[in-house]
Amino acid sequence: MKHFHIEDNNGKVIAANLASDCKNCFSSCSSIGHLVACPLYGGERRQGKVQNRKSVTFLCCDTTKTTKLFREKLDALSYAFPDLIIPKKDIEDKTRQAEQQKVNRLVHNLSAINAHNIQEIYDFVPQGILSANWKRQLDYIQQEIKAHPKKAAMMFLRLAKHSIHMKSEFSIYRKLDREDSGTLDFKDWPIRTVILNVLHTFFVDFTNNGIHVDVDEFYGKVKIDYETIQVAVYHLIGNVAKYTKPNSTVTISFAESHQDVKVNFLMTSAYIEEHEKDLIFEEGYSGISAKKMLKSGDGIGMWRIKQMMELNRGSCSIDRGKDRENVMGFDFSQNVFTLRFRKQK
Repeated sequence: MKHFHIEDNNGKVIAANLASDCKNCFSSCSSIGHLVACPLYGGERRQGKVQNRKSVTFLCCDTTKTTKLFREKLDALSYAFPDLIIPKKDIEDKTRQAEQQKVNRLVHNLSAINAHNIQEIYDFVPQGILSANWKRQLDYIQQEIKAHPKKAAMMFLRLAKHSIHMKSEFSIYRKLDREDSGTLDFKDWPIRTVILNVLHTFFVDFTNNGIHVDVDEFYGKVKIDYETIQVAVYHLIGNVAKYTKPNSTVTISFAESHQDVKVNFLMTSAYIEEHEKDLIFEEGYSGISAKKMLKSGDGIGMWRIKQMMELNRGSCSIDRGKDRENVMGFDFSQNVFTLRFRKQK
């Protein structure tokens, strides 16, 4: 194996793969090429160091047969310094920009969710009243809950939904945006319970639109990472609540085979054009019907679902309805969204 170290004359490392045992060799080397006893691999290896006006280049290898050939190889590596520094800087800049974009997206989304939470609280108990009666604010809040229990219960559910949304944003950043897939924790979970844990927080959304949700009985388990699947379920149910035809029924059913477990969401929802069937899983794409309804978001919901299901070795698919039903100028059809979980051995 070759070991190398290239740095500029200010000591900034451009490229290096030295092992800890190699660093003493790098520090003590003062020759352009000679044989040394290797403390890492044993035996003899050739090593050398070249310093010029721009850089310091060190190389150690056991494949070059003569010192003359080794020195030519080391010279060539030192001359390549300008060609290394330019792409390295470009890569570093692009990496920083990409990471900053991920952080900006996380901060933006969490700020928006937090604003919703604050609005929910002060819609129930105005901030001005609390600040004017801060010594008695606990009594006032208790009185409001007793006087308006249903309103308080609705607020609780909305806050719970927002909390799950915030949790999903953290999960996405930690397990996907930071490419830390090593934190996936696969365990057996009853998939119906996982869905109900998210579904109940959308009660207000479904109630406001007169949508009834039927969930079939099912006791089977799937081996999943709970956090990432919760993200997928959150986005899917969010889309169901947003695009399902008012005063209709959504049916969630389960189908189990030797290979997998499928969760089917059957609903009358926004019509999907034939050419959109795959497009809606792409980042940034919003459906034609969603735009007409003025309900299109940033186009990441279905994309996130697909990502999270694939992290769990599963998939998401759509069986789009072909017959249109026009309601108040908007097209709907009977669509089935399916989450497929592979059975783990």
